[in-house]
Amino acid sequence: MRIPPFMVLSMAIAAGGCLTGCQRQKPAPSIDSLSAVLEKAAETTLPAPTLADEQIVLHAKPGQAAAQVAEVSRAFSAAGAVAITSSNGLGGISIIAEIPTANIAPFKAMLRHEKADTEKGSSPTSLIEVLIDTTTPSPTP
Repeated sequence: MRIPPFMVLSMAIAAGGCLTGCQRQKPAPSIDSLSAVLEKAAETTLPAPTLADEQIVLHAKPGQAAAQVAEVSRAFSAAGAVAITSSNGLGGISIIAEIPTANIAPFKAMLRHEKADTEKGSSPTSLIEVLIDTTTPSPTP
């Protein structure tokens, strides 16, 4: 007994429909949930980029941030630097300055309230970023 071709074709279609209909399909993730997961991952795992040659992080309580900014600005000015102050978008304040390379050691000493000798650098100026973090407590009491 020979089965007509249209019968074979209709049985194949029915079997294929059962196989694909029987498989569970996972729901597609929504763009909003995927976006939220990626945003949270980026905030917690990626450090903020810096354009500076060096970054110095200082910690200050939110009420003491203005005084810390003034102290850093005075130190930059005394070291012959040109500085720009701005909010860094992470709850802190960023001060970026172009400073003569020979004045970097004296600048750092002023931040530590110490005295330092000048040093010769390989380039005439360097970029230093001082980040005043008001969101993380100071590691030293």
